[in-house]
Amino acid sequence: MTPGTFEIIFKITMILLGFYLAFFKSYFQEKGKNLATNEDIEELTNKVESVKQNFIEKNANIKAKLDLLTNLQINHKNDERKTIIDFHRVIRKWIGLLTESSPTLIDDYDDEEIQNKIHQYELTYKEVLGAEAMLELFVNDEKLTKLVYDLKINTLKHLVPHPSKFLLSIKYNNYEFKLLEKTPMDSAENIEKKSKKHKELLKKRELIFKDYTSKMTKGYKEIIEFEKKYKYYIREYISKISTE
Repeated sequence: MTPGTFEIIFKITMILLGFYLAFFKSYFQEKGKNLATNEDIEELTNKVESVKQNFIEKNANIKAKLDLLTNLQINHKNDERKTIIDFHRVIRKWIGLLTESSPTLIDDYDDEEIQNKIHQYELTYKEVLGAEAMLELFVNDEKLTKLVYDLKINTLKHLVPHPSKFLLSIKYNNYEFKLLEKTPMDSAENIEKKSKKHKELLKKRELIFKDYTSKMTKGYKEIIEFEKKYKYYIREYISKISTE
């Protein structure tokens, strides 16, 4: 091999080696870029998934809180509605007990029944006070509060005094009859006096009933407008709660 030929072969080899080196350098650089790109994508994907998961968790937490708040609001509305209905039931029971002919539905010659009826008035009014206290806790409505107050105060003023007073008057009348029963009938004069007294007590009893009926009729007329306003508003209020 001549020196010229060797030189040519050497140059060709160096050129080919240069091409190979250039190729492999470009290949490995591109390979590195691809690896870097894949790693970046993987990292970005992980970050996106992490954010997504955090969003889902936070959203679930917010939804749970909103559901709890909604349930609390629904429960409060249900409690409010039930409290209003309970109050209405009790106050109607009270007014009904006062205005019905209940004093004449008992044996008005039986003092124990009379006393039980008076006690029933007292117990029912305590129920009204208890229901009103619950109303104050669950219902925040100034107009309803005023209507309830007006109805209660006017019932106390115009109705409440009469039934108990009537029954106590009847009870005393019973006492007078019992005393009369002890009057001896040993002479015509005593018999005549007893008969006359008996008629007087019957007349007195009749007047007690008439006075009671008159006062209760007048008293109910005094509260009827308050009751109408209260009933009208409470129907609207319950209807509003049901649609919220």
